Amino acid sequence: MFVFQVSTVVACIGIINVPYQSVFVAKEKFFHIAVIDIINALIKLGLIVMLLYYKGNALRFYALIMSVTTLVSFVVYHYLCFKYWPELVRWKLFKKIDEYKDLLVFNNYNLLAGVALMGRSQGSNILINFFFGTVVNGAYGIARTVQGFVEMFTVNFDSAAAPQITQNVGKGDLQRASSIASRACRICQLLSLWIVLPLYVEMEFLLNLWLGFVPDHAVLFCRVTLVTVLVASTGGGMLRLKDALGKIKWFMIIYSFWYFLTLPVGYYLFKLGYPPVTILLLYIISDVLSRISQLVLMKVIYNYDILSFMGEAYIRPLIIVILMVAYVIIYNQFPIQSLLGHVLGLVVTVAIGTVLVLFLGLLADERQKAFSYISKHLCR
Repeated sequence: MFVFQVSTVVACIGIINVPYQSVFVAKEKFFHIAVIDIINALIKLGLIVMLLYYKGNALRFYALIMSVTTLVSFVVYHYLCFKYWPELVRWKLFKKIDEYKDLLVFNNYNLLAGVALMGRSQGSNILINFFFGTVVNGAYGIARTVQGFVEMFTVNFDSAAAPQITQNVGKGDLQRASSIASRACRICQLLSLWIVLPLYVEMEFLLNLWLGFVPDHAVLFCRVTLVTVLVASTGGGMLRLKDALGKIKWFMIIYSFWYFLTLPVGYYLFKLGYPPVTILLLYIISDVLSRISQLVLMKVIYNYDILSFMGEAYIRPLIIVILMVAYVIIYNQFPIQSLLGHVLGLVVTVAIGTVLVLFLGLLADERQKAFSYISKHLCR
């Protein structure tokens, strides 16, 4: 009950903080966001180390640790917003009802999608726990942790593209906004592919290093989860463009429908005796159907050129996926036993993934910028 109450307060603080964090995103102050996140992580690390020496109720202390880091973020974001943009964050009552209506409608449909995502996630936990027990559910939790680590990279890049997409839509330059969205979508997929390939081929070795003892199903769960991350990355950029255009009603309704449908179908298949990984395969199917639906709605609602978008965003990553699948098949033909062999395998896999992403995934101007950025930082 103590942890629940602390978590509730922390959640409220986090919700109040959202508009202030959003100002930093809108102003493209990503360096500030990165510094705040790093400081928060270091504070959290220091408090976690203290937990090793704490003699009291460790669970309560851990809950308080989480609240401290959220509170630090809250204070810093508020202070910086009032310092840099006092004209934006001052308290003011808007008397125009239409402004509240538009905001609430937009928020409610986003809330529906958020509930669908959370429902699918937590509902899957309940289903797996109900049919297969806590051990399998623990393996599933490990896979979710790996998923969060990989998604962090693509989500950050997608967030960085959002202000430019929104600003160009606001100026009426839809062609520029679409170009940014398609590039962001392709690069999100390339980042996912670059991270997923080495993790996929050496997942068992990495889990042994991390956990010591790897639960049953954990390796399979993690590998299938990596595939779900790849499928989810196909929405990068496009979803930001959809939000900027504003008419999100049917996007969110259909998105929520496919996500909610995962649970009853999963329950039915588990009743028939299907294995626990089935729920993750349903994730992939629902994500694919959701993406197809979104592309169709972009065509129907905005008469958007989805073929041009798909050609720019999906062709190059698809070619890389085919080559990576071939590489995985060949890699698995050479079972590796030694620690040195696994490390060398990781190094080679990362190198191959880097070459594929740089020379097949990126356009010439993007590759030139990437090399320029890398060389500049190496010189430093």
